Amino acid sequence: MNNNICFKYAKWQCLLCSIAILMLSGCSQNEIAEEPDRQIISVPVEITGLQTNKEKSIETQPYTVNRVLLLPFKKIDESISANNESNFAPDYTAARQVNVSALTSYMTMLSLSANSTYKILVIGYNQNDYNFNDQSNVNNKFSIGSVNNPTLLNNIQLLTKSAASVPEFFIATCQSYNNTNIIGEYFKPSQIKTLKGNLTRLVSGLNIEITNIPTYVTSITLVAEKLVKGIQPVSTIATVVQLASDADNLKTFSTQIPASAKVSFNHYLLPTLDLNKTKLYLDVKYGVFTERYIIKVPDTSGVSSGNSIIFSPNHVVKISGNYSNINIGFVLSYSINLDDNNWDGIQ
Repeated sequence: MNNNICFKYAKWQCLLCSIAILMLSGCSQNEIAEEPDRQIISVPVEITGLQTNKEKSIETQPYTVNRVLLLPFKKIDESISANNESNFAPDYTAARQVNVSALTSYMTMLSLSANSTYKILVIGYNQNDYNFNDQSNVNNKFSIGSVNNPTLLNNIQLLTKSAASVPEFFIATCQSYNNTNIIGEYFKPSQIKTLKGNLTRLVSGLNIEITNIPTYVTSITLVAEKLVKGIQPVSTIATVVQLASDADNLKTFSTQIPASAKVSFNHYLLPTLDLNKTKLYLDVKYGVFTERYIIKVPDTSGVSSGNSIIFSPNHVVKISGNYSNINIGFVLSYSINLDDNNWDGIQ
């Protein structure tokens, strides 16, 4: 009797052990299968285009980009083979903001999911203009968001607080490398060794200089017909525009009091491209009276048409002339080269 009970007890023990072994074995296999999806890889990133010793043509000091945001966009549905921008969402947990010094390049690391597909956007700006880690800071001069919800790669935008007070932006899209072989903008961290991004200037520049101003002119204010306030950083397509019907205070750059019979306006703008090309006006004040003059410039292919000016990325427009020509027109100068990182203006 006792032998039978012991035998049955032993059988139950064996059965329970077998079930436990199968369950543990199953869990182990699932964990192994899921491990690659959860694996995080640290990928080296090299950022170039930080030659802070170069000078801008419209200002005398070196340009001021000393902070960089690396913003990864992660594929939402990996079953879709095509890399459609609408299938990539920002991976804010992997984003990294770094302060950079006066070097020509900077090395950092990004921690990314090994087998997810990514595209990395790099935005350069000044530490006083924006802090990604404190996005509610009242001193931020712009925000990073989207045209509509949810935020995706195809609708991300940079939105400035003021269309007439634009900070200096640089932009890059990282290329991925497996040793010396270029993989491209879209990549899986498990299949590459390094990332490289070369920052180029996103903003446009405007320089206006009026000379021989009569003493009865007390001030001159620069106003635009319309200005771009928001932009998609990669395509440079405008997302928010201050229109001609909007109030002048939204499109007024600054007011200058003549000194030595001269005024000079130096400003950054977000690119208007041809679609949003704009006219510029001078509001000339004589004591209590103000008169508006349109800034007249000759037609120049790709730059101006019918006194409307096209502003392109990394492109500076310089307008100069004698006050006596305010009703006739001014001289227009410009230069552009998008193949390098030099500020292409009139030196």
